[in-house]
Order: sequence, then structure tokens, then C-alpha cells
Amino acid sequence: MDDPFELPPDVLKRVPLFAEIQKVLSWSGGPVNWDLARQIAVSIAAGDAPGQAVSEQDHADVAEQVRVAELWLTDAVAMPTPTHLVKARAATQADWAEHATSAFAELVDPVAAKVVRAMGEQEGGQPTELGGAIDAGMIAQALGQLAPMFMAIQTGTTLGSLAREVTGNHETGLPTTDDELLIVVPAVDAFSTGYGLDQRATRQWIAARAAAHRLVFEAFPGVRGQFFARYHNYVASLDIDLAQGLQRLQELDLSDPSRLQDALGEEGLFSHQASPQTAEAARAVTTLLAVVEAYTGAAVAAVAERAGDHGRIAEAYARRAAVGGSGRRMLASFIGLEAPENQHAADEFVRANAARAGWPAMARMWEDADAFPTDAELSDPETWLLRVKP
Repeated sequence: MDDPFELPPDVLKRVPLFAEIQKVLSWSGGPVNWDLARQIAVSIAAGDAPGQAVSEQDHADVAEQVRVAELWLTDAVAMPTPTHLVKARAATQADWAEHATSAFAELVDPVAAKVVRAMGEQEGGQPTELGGAIDAGMIAQALGQLAPMFMAIQTGTTLGSLAREVTGNHETGLPTTDDELLIVVPAVDAFSTGYGLDQRATRQWIAARAAAHRLVFEAFPGVRGQFFARYHNYVASLDIDLAQGLQRLQELDLSDPSRLQDALGEEGLFSHQASPQTAEAARAVTTLLAVVEAYTGAAVAAVAERAGDHGRIAEAYARRAAVGGSGRRMLASFIGLEAPENQHAADEFVRANAARAGWPAMARMWEDADAFPTDAELSDPETWLLRVKP
């Protein structure tokens, strides 16, 4: 080389650290660097010590329990048979985290795209005294390239934390893109032990919950489409606020790179600005989820006595869900959807009409968007029944 201080053109590829940095910064696969998100999620889910493994017998048991649950649901609750079979298997927390980085992409990417767009619209602020912190103007110039990395850190942290809390995707209440149905057996067994429940009955009950949730979104025509129509309308209404996230980045001491994950972890890079339009769109989404949850819960109650110990398991499951966890809070913060305000009304609506008219009549609400109950009808179940009953 003519210039002794000139770096070889392929130095970034030859030095492992630089190669990794280049790989992260050269991501071009969308608003979230899913490769990085997957690494973070699996690492957090696995924790410092190796988790409990699942055995071939666990896989066989989960597959059988889900198959039995689907038979019970199609028989007793008149749920339709799904158009395609899905593989059901046991999973560790790390398995679930890795799977989630594919399964949740359809939910995460639209919100992340709004955040990335907002980053690109940031204007460079007045330079500030660095003192170990990041200058606002420098952040603005680098955001376009760094945005997928920031989104990956927040997404990976969220899904990794969630993996340590859930028994399966059904527990979030959201429809995910699944080619497999995973039950986190170590979490299910820890739940049954912690609440003094029969292990086998608890596994069967959780399998029924997972199967019922999947059948609502996959077997009833149009339900998944109804959700995503409402969801994309909600995302379109979002206004992204980056002020607090950028402030945290400005104050970040880069001498400790691990602080970046801390800064983008539970608090996140962005927040959602409240508006009447967003609140109305969010309510449309959460109302659908509330009715799905109510229908799923009632359907499981109708069949789970066959597994035994249903009442105690359901009560313990509700108590466990009420406690929540950091993963659930991070997911709610990322997507911006809080728990439905009308869950109790949805529960009473499903319970009353299932008793009054039977499950075949209840299936009417999933046939098309016009048949879905209005907010007023959730509080007056008989009105809905009179409107849609043949």
C-alpha cells in the first residue's frame, strides 16, 4: 500500500469483531434485524444456566394432547376442523424464543416500520457537549443505518423476556404466524408444581387452551383477516414519539456497550402518542381479542372437565396471568395495545349466549365482520342473538 496508514479494503471481513459490526449495520431485510433479534431473544430466554430439556416423550405427549383437544373442541363446541394440520411439539424457553422471532414478525414489522420512518424524519439537533455522551446531530445522521439494529435489540429483549413467562403463543392472545404449535413444557410443569396441580391434567388443559386459540384464528374463515384489518388500521393511526428514547441514547456511555441493550430494553426506544383516532382503532382490536379470549376460555371450560381438575387449573391460570411479567409489559409497550377494557362484558356475552342458543349459534359471530357483536351488543347479548340468529 502506498499509504502505510491505509487499511486493507477487506479488513472489515477479516477481523471478526469488525465483520460482526459490518453484518449488523449492513442488514437490508426490513425494519427489524431479525438475525440479531433472534440471537438476543435466545440468549435471554436461555439465561445464565442451561434450562430444563424436553424429551422425546414430551414431544409425543404434546402432540397427542393437542390432537385430543382438537377432537374434543370440534365435537363438543362445534369448532370447524382446520384446513391444514400443524405440528405440535414440546419446547424449551430458548426453543420458543427462536420460533417467536418468526412467528411474531407479522405483528412486529408494521410497528417497527413506523418507528424506522419516524427515525428517518428526525432532524439533527444542536450539537451538545459530548462528555462521553452521544451528540444529537450524530444520532440523527446515523439513525437510518442503525434503526434495524435498535429495533432488533428491543424486539429480541421483548421476545426473550416473554419466553421466560409464557406456556405458548396462545398466552399472548395475539394471532401469530405459526407453522408449529409449541407448548413450553418446563413452564407448564413449573406452573403445575407451583400451584399444587396434577401435572398431566395441567398439560392437557394448556394443550386445550392452545388448540382452541389456534382453531378460532385458523379454522373459522375470516377471523384472522378481521384481526389484521383492524390491526393495520390501528398501526396506520399511530404517532411515534422518539423524544425519550433519543434522550436516553444521548446520555448513554458507550464505554460499556451492554448499556445499549439496557437502554432499549423494558423502556424501549419509542412510545406511542395518544390520540382519539388511535384510541378508537386500538379499541376495535382489543374488543376482537376480548371476544376471542372469552370464546376460547368458555370453549376450554366446556371440554376440559374430561381432563380433570379444570376448576383449580383455570383459577390458578387466571391468578398467574394477573401477575403478568416484564415480557408482557414490554410487548404491550412495543405494540401499544393494553388489556381489553371490556373483557368482563365479553366473558358474560359468550357465557350467556352459549347457554341460551348453543355453540353453533355462537359461531355466527365469526362468519363475517358484520356478524361480530358491537360494543352495545356485548352489554346486551340477547340483542345480538336476535340480530344474527336465522
